[in-house]
Amino acid sequence: MGVGNEIARARKARGLKQLELAERVPIRPNFLSEVETEKKSASFDTIIRIANALDVSLDVLAGKELSDAASLSEAEKAARYCKEDSLIRKSVLMMGSLDEDTKYKIFLYIQDQKELSGMRDRPGKW
Repeated sequence: MGVGNEIARARKARGLKQLELAERVPIRPNFLSEVETEKKSASFDTIIRIANALDVSLDVLAGKELSDAASLSEAEKAARYCKEDSLIRKSVLMMGSLDEDTKYKIFLYIQDQKELSGMRDRPGKW
């Protein structure tokens, strides 16, 4: 599969129509269609803009085999870590440039600290 196919896959995974993605990039919708069907090639600059609009790495568009988590946006990663805790979600979002293992270790540390804090608030639970 080529870059065009990966763009189409990432776009569909995010529930975007070609027109919506084309407007975000910005490029002509017809050109995006031709890129996705691999009838035309996009410049490197355009591919970078498409990756940014889709919130995916260039590795994902290059078809590099990555874990499922690597193809998720930062917001989706944060939501995966913590579905209900907005403080932790915001903390994870601020760690955008860190690798997944480091983010997960920080998340576990934050969870542990919250748990310990809760124990301190309940006398006699130590």
